[in-house]
Amino acid sequence: MTADFSLGRERTIIALLCGLMVVKGILWGLAFPLWQGPDEDDHYAVIQFIAEMGRLPDVGDEVLPDDIVRSREIADVGRLDYNPEQRQPFTTGAMGGREAEFDTLPDSTRRSFDDGTVGKLMHATPLYYALATIPYHLFESGNLLERVWVQRIFASVMSAPLVLVAWLITRHFFPHDQRMRITIPFLVALHPMITEISSVVSVDGLFFVLYSAVLWLVLRILRDGLSRKLAVAVGILFAVGVLVKPTMNGIAPIVALAVLVDFVRRTGARWQIVKNALLMNVLIIVPVGWWMQRSLRLSDDLFYFNPVDKGHRIITNPFYEYPFWQHAADYWQSVWGGIFVTWWADFGWLDTPLPPVVYDGLRVLTIMAIIGLIIQIVRRPRLLKRPDAWLTALAVLFPIVLIQVYDLSFWQQYGVGRGLQGRYWLAMVVPMLLFWVVGLLAWLPQRWHGVAHQALRAGFVVFHFVSLLGYILPRYYL
Repeated sequence: MTADFSLGRERTIIALLCGLMVVKGILWGLAFPLWQGPDEDDHYAVIQFIAEMGRLPDVGDEVLPDDIVRSREIADVGRLDYNPEQRQPFTTGAMGGREAEFDTLPDSTRRSFDDGTVGKLMHATPLYYALATIPYHLFESGNLLERVWVQRIFASVMSAPLVLVAWLITRHFFPHDQRMRITIPFLVALHPMITEISSVVSVDGLFFVLYSAVLWLVLRILRDGLSRKLAVAVGILFAVGVLVKPTMNGIAPIVALAVLVDFVRRTGARWQIVKNALLMNVLIIVPVGWWMQRSLRLSDDLFYFNPVDKGHRIITNPFYEYPFWQHAADYWQSVWGGIFVTWWADFGWLDTPLPPVVYDGLRVLTIMAIIGLIIQIVRRPRLLKRPDAWLTALAVLFPIVLIQVYDLSFWQQYGVGRGLQGRYWLAMVVPMLLFWVVGLLAWLPQRWHGVAHQALRAGFVVFHFVSLLGYILPRYYL
């Protein structure tokens, strides 16, 4: 296919989409009331602790700062959690009913912990939080609302490179299809749940960038071989990803498989591959090993704070009699049901959904995309011989398997599962949208592909604005 316009213009479009990620993040950050992002108060608490105390949280630093605890009452957050019949008490003026009270919180409450409310992320991996102290210090004179909004802008900026990585991954698979190279980054930039997660205080936006970047490097390994440069890049990005969020471990088997494929394929370079792989592992093991020993000391776990053992989550109704295979079957059904919904659009702690017809329509399109992928394989069976396609497909599915293992272990220990939200799967948004679009296009003759690309882009613009203007804003303010 002949390119529609120059590579320089294509790069300009990608840069504009990165800018769009920031702008819409700022707008959505203004739309969401305080602490309505997933775990937002817990994420912010760690940033504030490191900035105010000048150190990482240690043993005994498990509780939230008092100003954050008091802010929950001022913002009426406690009545809102998981209760769709409630509204945040806004007035007809420019400020909310009790918003002026944020100015009365003494600065000392940023560094006091008398309330004793346990924060579940105080002992989480600290890299993102430490970086976020930079904008915190630049605007530390503002009240709590202003400081949180600054952190929301920072989260949007840190999430914006996801568009660039989407372009790089799509460029790998479609070096001669410019329309695809524009469509996938465009859909990533306008994906409603990506927009929400990247516009509130959270580590997830940066985590999505790092996870996707490592996947792109895996594709480079399969194409070019494991060079020293690629080994260093994978080692650094993987280690940084783990120190941002340990869920990064979900892509470790994919990296290992890529190295194994390269080792088997390039018989004359095996010793060099081994040396480069060792270098990559050293770059990972040193910083990640530091965190593992620290986490073991703080939380009695190699990676995570245990919310049950530490009193953040109280289990009152365990159900150990739940059969193992029934649990496994229900889990995979939830991937198609509830997780499918929350992967696309289900906003805030209020669980603000779109109408069921929207999700039903997306399910129909997804079924068509799956069938379309099968049609593509039948038409072009050589696709089955591409290790990059296989590994990308495994990268989509493997995190779901790992989370199920974790969920089952939690159930066996405590009698309840952890559950799974669609945002836990959003790290794979780029390959999932790529497979989705490829599968849908398989239903159409080539001459209609241009129209289909335009329709998909326009559809996501509508999807994005309907979510914000039709459901999020009315849910909180009207």
